[in-house]
Amino acid sequence: MFDPADDIRSSSNLACFLEHCGAATYEELLDRSNADPDWFWSQIIDLAGIRFSKPYHTLRDVGDGPENIRWATGATLNLTQTCLDAQIDLGLGDKAAIDWVAEDGVTRSWTYSDLAEHSARVADALASRGISAGDAVGIYMPMIPEIAAAFLGIARLGAIAVPLFSGFSAPAIAARLNDSNARAVLTVDATPRRGKLVPMEQTLVSAIADLPLVQTVISLRRFGGEFANSARYLDWHETMNAADPAVPANPVDSADPLMIAYTSGTTGKPKGVVHTHLGVQAKATADFLLCLDLKRDDRHLWMTDMGWVMGPLTLISVLLAGATLVLAEGAPSTPDDPFRLLRIAAEKRVTHMGVAPTLVRQFMTQDPGPLAGYDLSRLRIVGSTGEPWTDDAWLWQLSHICRHRAAPLNISGGTELFGAIVTSTVLHRLSPGGFSSQALGVGAKVLRLDGSEADMGEVGELVVTQPPMGLTPTIWQDKVRYLETYWSTFPGVWCHGDWVRHDPDGTWYILGRSDDTLNIAGKRIGPPEIEAAMTLTGKVIDAAAIGVPDALKGVAVVVVCVAAPGVNPDAALIDFLKDAVGSAVSRPFRPREIHFVEALPKTRTMKTMRRTVRAAFLGEDPGDLSSVQNPESIGPIEALRGTQT
Repeated sequence: MFDPADDIRSSSNLACFLEHCGAATYEELLDRSNADPDWFWSQIIDLAGIRFSKPYHTLRDVGDGPENIRWATGATLNLTQTCLDAQIDLGLGDKAAIDWVAEDGVTRSWTYSDLAEHSARVADALASRGISAGDAVGIYMPMIPEIAAAFLGIARLGAIAVPLFSGFSAPAIAARLNDSNARAVLTVDATPRRGKLVPMEQTLVSAIADLPLVQTVISLRRFGGEFANSARYLDWHETMNAADPAVPANPVDSADPLMIAYTSGTTGKPKGVVHTHLGVQAKATADFLLCLDLKRDDRHLWMTDMGWVMGPLTLISVLLAGATLVLAEGAPSTPDDPFRLLRIAAEKRVTHMGVAPTLVRQFMTQDPGPLAGYDLSRLRIVGSTGEPWTDDAWLWQLSHICRHRAAPLNISGGTELFGAIVTSTVLHRLSPGGFSSQALGVGAKVLRLDGSEADMGEVGELVVTQPPMGLTPTIWQDKVRYLETYWSTFPGVWCHGDWVRHDPDGTWYILGRSDDTLNIAGKRIGPPEIEAAMTLTGKVIDAAAIGVPDALKGVAVVVVCVAAPGVNPDAALIDFLKDAVGSAVSRPFRPREIHFVEALPKTRTMKTMRRTVRAAFLGEDPGDLSSVQNPESIGPIEALRGTQT
């Protein structure tokens, strides 16, 4: 258990908001946010200072059911009016908005005025090429200051941003640009990663070869190389230097899309999750500014990618808070710099940071000696999301990163909500790997498969009964798929697809994706419990537990894992690990087989892709693999097929 310090609690944004709302406790505010959504979200709009060009006449319209909820009907607005113009009007024009560090240590800083100017130039450059409100524009760039200008410039124009993972292959890019009907793409020639240049423009050229609708590509030349010779390819510097640095924001209807965020499911093509100018601002305010306590004086670092929702979420949250975004290009850990993320946090005086449990487990395999030289005393908040924690990793983080001072705040939600369903706050006692409460205004519940509400401590499906502002209104051009995916399991209730448990002490635990759940001889369990039993031995640093067909049980457990450095994966170790699972979890869940590989397939946010592991092991259709950041890890798993341990 960990209790945030009294000074962090008393000076938090959340404590001030409780006082403003006349609520004595978070739970009192939570109850009111679920009982009176109109009151709560109007409070959030005021707190964020969201600017409307035309006011709304109805804040929340659920006349056609919660699955068709409409927000701020009649209103017009533009994200950049609040995130840029309002902040400059408040006197923050000369404050650092972005403090960037390259993989080789080169730095650049942009003020709020700089960011506004660069964003306006992007908007004007796109407009000069015939792009207008409602047109989709792809962003295929690494985490450099220009990617923020790209996203905000597209928004300022009223066009629709389509952020693409910087590690995507040409087919993955083509699929998303084609689905979104993108007419332009902003890119770079290359990006360094672990000391090697990764070509990006070259990949994009291949991706759009058969996409005639993409008429404009504006490429930032960073490392030289041959420039694509075509009328649709423009040089970034030449184009932006000729553009207007003072283009005003173009207000759009409150229901119009700001961005399409593609997310992969277990089956089918990637889903284009739609988010609006209003929704992202409101949800980011409720989750990041309140529950994660992001403040104006903070310097925030969360190493991610704009192609995943955490990229836009961190950018928008920082700008709403009037804070500074510490942006780092490259990997959070390299062989020569295993604690790179923490070194940057120390050097850049970071106060507010995000980590991933898998990354922390990687840190745990290293000699912690160098950490003593990193001054992390300025850290106040260390957020985390993406996957369940193991207790040992959470405690290591508390000791070596938080230094028993910064509050480790765990959140979980998804691309579709642009934020959290369950969260932690500085006002609560924090349990290892748990969430201290549900997020405000989401009406989170745990349901059994028959739709009845689960008892305290009982595992069930995580659902949202009160659609928050920020919940996607649809999948791009596919409302039918949207309704089938999220609203058909429990009619009138959003089903998120996570197994969850809500304990009597108020703590919530995410137990993994419900489509990953193992059913062994009629007994259900989430893979993280099995995986944690193995990593806690210290012999394994990463593991993926999957269910495979079994003649006796119907389904048996197989674990594919990565041995800790210096550990010999022999037969004795396999028996030891099987027994560890039997002892820590239950004998019925003792793995039938354990296999070792060098690495497991991961997303850029370090989530283990169990469905990919299972498909590779069984020779099944893997579905969409575009979000796998290390596809070379799949072949060794395929080679395990038919082996026994």
